[in-house]
Amino acid sequence: MTALPFGHQRVDRSLAAAGALGPFFRVDDHPSPDWTSWAALSTDPKALRFRTEEVHAALAAWKPVPDIEPAVVASLTHLGLVARLVSPLLGAALLSGVLPVTPVENVHVHLTGANPLPLALSATSAVAVGSAEELADALHLHWLTPAVRPLTAAVRAVCSVSPRLLDGNVTSAVAGALRMAGVARPELAARADAVLDALLRSGPLEGTGRRREDGSFVRRSCCLCYRLPDAGTCGDCILDARR
Repeated sequence: MTALPFGHQRVDRSLAAAGALGPFFRVDDHPSPDWTSWAALSTDPKALRFRTEEVHAALAAWKPVPDIEPAVVASLTHLGLVARLVSPLLGAALLSGVLPVTPVENVHVHLTGANPLPLALSATSAVAVGSAEELADALHLHWLTPAVRPLTAAVRAVCSVSPRLLDGNVTSAVAGALRMAGVARPELAARADAVLDALLRSGPLEGTGRRREDGSFVRRSCCLCYRLPDAGTCGDCILDARR
């Protein structure tokens, strides 16, 4: 699937339109000098450790406990970053029928603060995605493989976390973005559901989640959030009572 040189105005408009779907879908055009490239998150251990320390501090302030397991911090750091990346991309594709594409060096994130972190993305091309299957395939080819997979490997290098858990985080982030898009714009809900089903049927995320009888999504792993005091479980957790 080849990225096509759609006019920058069309791609920029699609990203701008996605911003109306919610905070996780908004992007900036120009990063500040202190922002970090997405490429650096996977290649510079200092950048990823900085973000995990930020997440640890936020969790400690939210749930004061003597110690928070490093695996919990690493998992939630990974989940938050992936959700921040995929949300505007999926929102733009659902709204416009084109998936923005650019090298990871052109994506920048401000690593300080609570989610959703500020994100800047300058698309250099796009892929036409007419069907749910085309969008699922394009997302794998142009984003999950070159951008998310290296981040997952980097997280595992910093902390011993199950690859099954991190793959589940990716699916959860994608499912969450699709669900939020459908809530913000109900006319997108059916297409968003079809995209998620396509992702679960084949490709690297096959088998990482499924539909409950009520149609809601449940992942086949857990992000470990339940290990925080009184945190309970997430709505898509395999440990949820509705599983």
